[in-house]
Amino acid sequence: MLNSFEKNIIALVKSSLDGTAPSISEGLDLEVVYDFSQKMQITPLLYYGIEKIPGVFDTMAGKKFLKSFVTYSFICQNQKAEFDRILSAFNEKKIDHMPLKGAVIRDLYPHMEMRLMSDADILVRSEQYERQKKIMLENGYKEIVESDHEYVWEKKNTHIELHKRLIPSYNKDYYAYFGDGWKLACLENGSESKYRMQKEDELIYIFVHYAKHYRDAGIGIKHITDFYMYLKKYTDINWKYVECELKKLKLLEFWKNTKSLIDVWFYDKECDEITAHMTHKIFSGGAYGTYEAHVLSEGVKISKKTKNVRRKALLRSIFPSFQDMKQEYKFLSRVSILYPLTWVFRWISVIFNPKKILRKKRNLDALSAKNIKNYQDELNYVGLDYNFK
Repeated sequence: MLNSFEKNIIALVKSSLDGTAPSISEGLDLEVVYDFSQKMQITPLLYYGIEKIPGVFDTMAGKKFLKSFVTYSFICQNQKAEFDRILSAFNEKKIDHMPLKGAVIRDLYPHMEMRLMSDADILVRSEQYERQKKIMLENGYKEIVESDHEYVWEKKNTHIELHKRLIPSYNKDYYAYFGDGWKLACLENGSESKYRMQKEDELIYIFVHYAKHYRDAGIGIKHITDFYMYLKKYTDINWKYVECELKKLKLLEFWKNTKSLIDVWFYDKECDEITAHMTHKIFSGGAYGTYEAHVLSEGVKISKKTKNVRRKALLRSIFPSFQDMKQEYKFLSRVSILYPLTWVFRWISVIFNPKKILRKKRNLDALSAKNIKNYQDELNYVGLDYNFK
């Protein structure tokens, strides 16, 4: 039930990760594959499968893959050097920290550049932030924004997110389980300040993060390859514990469907309707889903509290929350009394930007009862919901 293009991409991914020759269809348009890999942010991952195709670098698409691969490899090396520098400084100053998500998973891949990261994530303690801030400034970083759950820092093309908590507090269902996350942290051997979760808790966290993305906008291929590499590495996982915790989170059914998807992609399990549906959804989005899905996801969340979704969405658009405005206007952290004035700034910026007006109108038009129900039904179909307390 997977289409030919999906099968070919999966074959290339599997070839790259396992080091085997790719089993692809004759006449596969590599220009289309390249464009898709760029949209999905998996060009270096596919490169290791593409390079096994005889004569590929004599084609224009093959040369594009090679050029992008070299560029991304350089970016990854720079990211790693910067990240290691910050971690070393935290260790030296005995500042508690725990690398998260891609910063941990990347090491499981055969080649680091196979797992592109838009940013590096580190869990930190808010009470130590002034010490962390000093280190970031000393290393040439600029603080960009403070959100509900993280401090975002930037240096040229390197982004580092210092997390106050594992999950945003507004994701009430998942935040209730994790808290800030430090209860799951264990000191690494030989370190006084670097932490990591037990593999079972780490897998649960990575899965919850993936589930959050799936329901909020959608996910990309690299989210699935992360699980594949993780399960290949850790073959002694306590599944009784993992499934018990996922049941508490109301994610067990979604995990089983995701595990079936992994088995279809990488272990030749027969595809069923749900795994086909999930594959189509992943392939039709980008690296992190689509904006349209994000709009409908917000509609589903609003519908949990009120039947008049469009009215609520319109009010949110006209009068954004303090947290939302603080991300756009950083000075609000210091002078919160100016919060209402930022609404005026926002209204003026929208009035003189017709594209913003049209976009907001399209968003409101999309929030029909039918569209919201269809999106909710799709989530329920794969085992997901918004379980706010």
